[in-house]
Amino acid sequence: MGFSISWLGFRDYGAKEAAALFGRQLGDPSEDFDAPISVYASEKHWAIIILQPCSFPNPPSQYLAAISQGREVIIAHIEEHMMFARVELWRDGKNIWKVWHGADKNVRDLHTTGDLPSSFEALKRRCFSKQDEEDIKGTEVDFVFDLPLDLAAELTGFRHDEGAPDRTFFELIEKTAQP
Repeated sequence: MGFSISWLGFRDYGAKEAAALFGRQLGDPSEDFDAPISVYASEKHWAIIILQPCSFPNPPSQYLAAISQGREVIIAHIEEHMMFARVELWRDGKNIWKVWHGADKNVRDLHTTGDLPSSFEALKRRCFSKQDEEDIKGTEVDFVFDLPLDLAAELTGFRHDEGAPDRTFFELIEKTAQP
């Protein structure tokens, strides 16, 4: 069936600080993000809040503008069963760029807006080159789907479908009342 998740990455935030943005605290650790809301702190100093299932098209732009005030936030929406992936960067209340792919019309469907990272063109060439090779073979593979996800992983150090033995996720739970 595939993943159906959204995630928000907060640059230079720890897991506890990112949880606090949502009025939550860290719960039990896990090797995977199987809770409805989880957090992971990447080696590249991004705290990743993972929501299940995918919340696209939410959160609305007004919310993203507010939560990105004074910080840099990457938002990803992934619906693998539809081969849909969307990643965007918000900074100081403004959307800087977006990259999205939806294979429902065409496996090469790709849209971009804004001031993309300098690495985008190289990633695009690599994904489309792989797609060209598979198209020649006649196989039904979608490498363009990986482009937004590869871009987000390059920046944050997190890719939802790449495991690592030392990754630790925490369930986010409601804050307990202080006596």
